[in-house]
Amino acid sequence: MKNKIYEYLKNKGSILILGFGREGKSTYNLIRSVDSSIQLGIADLKEITDEEVRNAPNVKFYIGDNYLDACYQYDVIIKGPGVIIKDYLPIDVRKKITCQTDLFVKFASVKTIGITGTKGKSTTTSLLYHILKNISKKAILMGNIGIPVFDKIDEIEEDSICVMELGCHQLEYMKNSPNISVILNIYEEHLDHYLSMDHYVNSKKNIYRYQNSNDYVLLGNNEYLKDKDIKSNVIYEGNLTNNCFYKENGNLVIDINSKKEIIPITNIKTQLQGEHNLTSILVCLTIISILNLDIEEAIATIPSFKGLPHRMEYIGTFNNISYYDDSIATSIPSVIFAINTLKNVDTVIIGGMDRGLNYTDLVNYLNKSSVTNILLLPDTNIRINKLFENVSTNKNVLIVKDMVEAVKIAKEITNKGMSCLLSPAAASYGFYKNFEERGDHFQKLVKNN
Repeated sequence: MKNKIYEYLKNKGSILILGFGREGKSTYNLIRSVDSSIQLGIADLKEITDEEVRNAPNVKFYIGDNYLDACYQYDVIIKGPGVIIKDYLPIDVRKKITCQTDLFVKFASVKTIGITGTKGKSTTTSLLYHILKNISKKAILMGNIGIPVFDKIDEIEEDSICVMELGCHQLEYMKNSPNISVILNIYEEHLDHYLSMDHYVNSKKNIYRYQNSNDYVLLGNNEYLKDKDIKSNVIYEGNLTNNCFYKENGNLVIDINSKKEIIPITNIKTQLQGEHNLTSILVCLTIISILNLDIEEAIATIPSFKGLPHRMEYIGTFNNISYYDDSIATSIPSVIFAINTLKNVDTVIIGGMDRGLNYTDLVNYLNKSSVTNILLLPDTNIRINKLFENVSTNKNVLIVKDMVEAVKIAKEITNKGMSCLLSPAAASYGFYKNFEERGDHFQKLVKNN
């Protein structure tokens, strides 16, 4: 597979690696493992810190504010997920862009499953991988979960099943789709990366846009997921005549090709909290049904799945206050899900990088909720505070300068026997390397009594 990808790229002409984060380094390593002498371009806003790469022969670097200008000089551009294009490049240049995931799916000779959604994709992807591994399938976890797909090529065997979490940044320039695709939901998100909400939605839809009649796509019950012209087999969320999955009368129901599976929810034992996680379980079992695997055997594996860090993760109870880390929550619906699930949240910490999200619905929800204290982190803190000023509220809304101050105040004002929740409704960039680092910092501060 490595050789096929390399030959495809080489035949297209000169190669530029655009963005040298985790995926960019992975792409570089794959190409160099096949041909150590080929001339490559590497373009990134930031300096390249990898000494081996910096000193490698046959590499031309384009670093700094004008790094996108390098795209005009190359025949094929392999874009990393962190690179924002918008309309900075003309259409003829954008047509040269591909990405690591697209190349992987194009040349994969094994079953590929791709899962996306504004909310819940990491948990659903990890749970499906957990189920497959525990029913003795050769599953490989990869993608936006933090594992570049090229890093796993050497592990693929003839009967492997590749389970990929795919974010919008991986999907944006894809021209190939997985065999089984899932869009759990779509909410307003990543608007700093796209020209409009329509562009964001269209990026997500690439996960099924290039499927054929032998493939499957699962579509959540969402206003953005009502496409009619889809070439593959569509399994909709909702009680329909056929080809659907849904929750009804205390049961999970999977109805595919007139074969109906009815699973009492009481039969599902899980460590995951919340209605949305029940949907993740239902999606995974629907995929198990599509693969013609044993659903009862799959259900038996679910209790041992512990969930993922920074997703409504219980940190502990200190001085009779319970703390939860939901740093993964970068969208407004995620925050609402978390508060509804935990139920006894007295203090919520929100805010982060301002990507232009409309926080009106979140402010209205919090204003009507039982949450007492709302601590606002920069950069979104001023804008969200103004929304609270425009409504009649009895909430204790406080602007804080950073996470240190937020946790210090939370420890002082959260009512005993209640919970404090970090659920930012914003990205971490500009303050932290990623949401994991933000969550780790929160946990460290909480535990430092």
